Amino acid sequence: MEAPIPATCLCLLPSDRGDALSNSFVSGCIAVWCALIAAGGCATAPSSGPTAVSHHTLPTLQGSYHTVRPGETLWRIAGSYGLDAAQVAAVNHLPRTTEVKVGQRLFIPLPHESSRFLWPVRGSLGRSSAPHGVEISAPAGSLVRASRGGRVAVATEQLVGWGKTVVIDHLDGYLTIYARLDQVLVEPGTDLRQGTPIASLGSRALHFEIRQGVKPRNTLALLPER
Repeated sequence: MEAPIPATCLCLLPSDRGDALSNSFVSGCIAVWCALIAAGGCATAPSSGPTAVSHHTLPTLQGSYHTVRPGETLWRIAGSYGLDAAQVAAVNHLPRTTEVKVGQRLFIPLPHESSRFLWPVRGSLGRSSAPHGVEISAPAGSLVRASRGGRVAVATEQLVGWGKTVVIDHLDGYLTIYARLDQVLVEPGTDLRQGTPIASLGSRALHFEIRQGVKPRNTLALLPER
């Protein structure tokens, strides 16, 4: 069983600060976390100069695709992406919002910016080795999207026990962690809209966590109903 990403790697929150984290404090937490990662694996947002990490970025992609699986409805698919069924039906030229077929490929546009967290990928849930995170299995090649808008704080090719990982700083004290990725599509320092593809999956399930500063939150409770 793989060990969860330790809270101590995100630095210790001073007791007199509570949950009111400043952006600079969160940045410091991320820097400490990265310093504790095995040498050579991690890249953080640089203050100046070029980044050493090279990824295949998708700067103009304004959405992603979803392949309909058994038991899915357009209403539930759209809701998990922060959209309504009529929006998805319209962009895909569907005559009715109740008709989708297994295997059908739907284009999912970026949602309007929201303060709520969205599912980073649509798939089946498994048991997480980290008590506050979720494991999401999806077909190989599925795109992982930013659960909320923010800035890429960490993009690592090798986080011990987790492989390729992205951390997004939402600039309000919240962080989201996306681990066990197959391909990273963003670079440190990239500003992202909610729903922007940040990575793709391979054969492993996505490990996803929401944290408020160093505190792991109940990730499942903060995501829309499936």
